Amino acid sequence: MKILNRYIIREHLGPFVLAVAILTFLFLMNELIDIFDLVIGKGLDVPIVLELLFYNVAWMLALTVPGAVLVSVLMSFGRLSADGEITALQSSGISHLRLLFPVLFSAALLCAFQVYFNDRILPEFNHQIRILESNIRMKHPALALEPGIFIESLNGYTLFIEEIDQETSRADGVTIMQYLNFNVPDPPRIIRAAWGYISIDSLTGEDINLDLRNGTITEIQEGQTRIQQFDQMKTFINATGLLLRRVDTGVRGERELPIRDMRIRAAAHESRSIQAEARLGELAAPFIRRVVRGEAVALPDRGRALQIPGRVLSAHRALVGHQKNAEQQRISSLKDRNRYLVEINKKWSIPFACIAFVLIGIPLGVMTRSGGMVAGFGYALLFYLIYWIFLIAGEALGDRNVISPWLAMWLANMIIGSVGIFLLLRGRLRQSIIRWPEIVRRIPGRPGSWLAGRLGEG
Repeated sequence: MKILNRYIIREHLGPFVLAVAILTFLFLMNELIDIFDLVIGKGLDVPIVLELLFYNVAWMLALTVPGAVLVSVLMSFGRLSADGEITALQSSGISHLRLLFPVLFSAALLCAFQVYFNDRILPEFNHQIRILESNIRMKHPALALEPGIFIESLNGYTLFIEEIDQETSRADGVTIMQYLNFNVPDPPRIIRAAWGYISIDSLTGEDINLDLRNGTITEIQEGQTRIQQFDQMKTFINATGLLLRRVDTGVRGERELPIRDMRIRAAAHESRSIQAEARLGELAAPFIRRVVRGEAVALPDRGRALQIPGRVLSAHRALVGHQKNAEQQRISSLKDRNRYLVEINKKWSIPFACIAFVLIGIPLGVMTRSGGMVAGFGYALLFYLIYWIFLIAGEALGDRNVISPWLAMWLANMIIGSVGIFLLLRGRLRQSIIRWPEIVRRIPGRPGSWLAGRLGEG
C-alpha cells in the first residue's frame, strides 16, 4: 500500500509544481505592469526591483496553490482513467476510499501549511510591500507625488502639492518652505504657486526642477514680513543624498496582521458598536423626562429665550442629531469589525479550498476519459471561476455586513465541496462509495421497497 501511496502522490507532484509555476507566472506578468509603471524613471537599483517582486510572490502563492491542486488532481486522475489504471486497481479489490486517501491526506498537509503561511508569513510580506512601495514613491518625489502629502528631508526644503497630473507633470497648489541657512528652527521662506510643472533634472538626476506660475514669495526678515508676487518663477530643489530608506510607521492594515491581532481589533470594534447601540437607546429617555417637565434639553443660551413649544422642537432636533451620530458610529464600527472578521475567515477558507478542489477534481479528472482533456479542463475552469466569483462577491458582502463574514468566505468551499461529494456519490468512479442498496434494505415497509425499486432501476 505504501507503494500505491507513493505512486499516486508522485503522479500529482509534477503537475502540481507545473501548475503553481504557470499560475504564479500569469499573476506576476499582470503585477509587472504596475511595478514597471511605479519604478520606471526613479533610478532604482535592480536588487530593489527584485525585492519588490519577491515580496509580491507571497500573496500570489496564497492564491495559486489551491488552483494548482485542482489542475494536478484533474491531470493525474484523467491520465489514470485514460490508461485504465483505475479500472485495474478496482479489479484488484482496492476501494475508492483507498484511492482518495493519499490525495486528501496530502491536501490536508498542504492546507495546514497554507494556514500557517497566511497567518505568519503573508502579513509580514504584505507589510514590507507597503513600506517598500511607499519609500519608492519618495525616492524621486516629483515623479510619484501623492496629493496632500508633505515631502520633507529635501536638504532644508519641505514640498507640498494639492493635486498633480502624473502624465503631464502639472502640479496645482504648490507650496515650498525653504528654511533659512537650512536650519528648521529659523523662519522659513515660503513660496506658493497656483500651478506649475515638476521634473527631474536629466543631467544630475538628483535635482527637482520646478516651473511655477502665479504665486507669491513670503519672507520674514528682522521681524518684518515681505510678500512678493510673481507670474513665473523657475527654481530647483537639490535632493542629493535622498536615498531609498525604509521607514516603518508601525501602522498595519488588516492584511498585514496575524489572526490573533485581527481578533483583538475586531473585538475592540465590536465593543464600540455595542456602546454606540447602548447610547442610542439611552438618548430618548432624558429628552422625554425633560419635555414632560417643560425643560429645555441641551439648548444654547440663545435658545432658552424660545417659548416652550419652540424649545421642545429645538431639543427634539438636537436629539435626532445625536441619534444619527450614534447610529453612524454603530454602523461604522460594525463595518470595521467585519473587515477583520472577513480577513480572518479568508486566511482559513482559501487553504481549505485545497480539500474542496480535491473532491471536485477527482470526478472531473475521471470524466475526461469520455469527454477528453479539453472537456475536463473546461469543467475545471468553470468551477475555478465559480469559486473566485463567490469569494470576491462574498468579501464585498461581508465587509458591508450584508451577510455573515463566516458565510461570505466559506460559501465557495461549501458549494465546490458539495458538488464534488455529489459527483463521487453518483458513482463517477464506476461504483458508489456508499453502498446504498444495503442501507435501503434496512428501511422497513413501503418506503424501503420503493427506494429499493428505484435503485434497481438506476
